This record gives sequence, C-alpha cells and structure tokens, in this order.
Amino acid sequence: MFHKLLSTLLHVSPIYKYKILGNSMLPTLKDGDVVFINRLTYLFRKPEVGEIIGLNDPRDNKVLIKRILKITENKYFVTGDNKQSSTDSRQFGMIEKSAIIGRVLI
Repeated sequence: MFHKLLSTLLHVSPIYKYKILGNSMLPTLKDGDVVFINRLTYLFRKPEVGEIIGLNDPRDNKVLIKRILKITENKYFVTGDNKQSSTDSRQFGMIEKSAIIGRVLI
C-alpha cells in the first residue's frame, strides 16, 4: 500500500528528479548528474531561449534534457550543449509546448 501511495505522489509532484544519461549536455551536465525538473514554471510564463528543459522525445516519449535555442510561433528548437553528441531538433524538428515537461533546476 505504501509503495502504491509513494508511486502516485511521485507522479503528481511538481518536481521530478532525473538522472542524466549520456553526454549531450556537456559541459553543463555530465553523464550521471542528477537534476530536478520544475513542472510548474511554465504554467506562469513561457519558456525562454537559453533555458534548459525536460521534454518528451517526440519519437518515443522518453525524457530528454535540452536547451532552448530558438522559439517561433509556440514551437521550440532545442539542442544539447554538446552538439557533436546530441540528438535534438536537428534530427526530430521543432517541438510543441505540450512536449515540455518543465524547467531544469541545476
């Protein structure tokens, strides 16, 4: 019962904890770093260029951590800081705001 309650609370929490997998955000974030994603930030304001966000990969819905590079008409172009080792908007295109989970707190 406790595990079910804990699982439910984690899914409705405004803050999510994620472990970075890979090197796409080097040098800012490295493989194994832990970050928190605030799901409430963008309820009160729009995402801004330069912010690091958590998003659902439009191809398979996995969580990705990327930086917003450009905004046009409610679509966002996101990239990793390590462009040589990042799968991002250059491959899957611009993302919708609905794909954004929240702002990464470092």
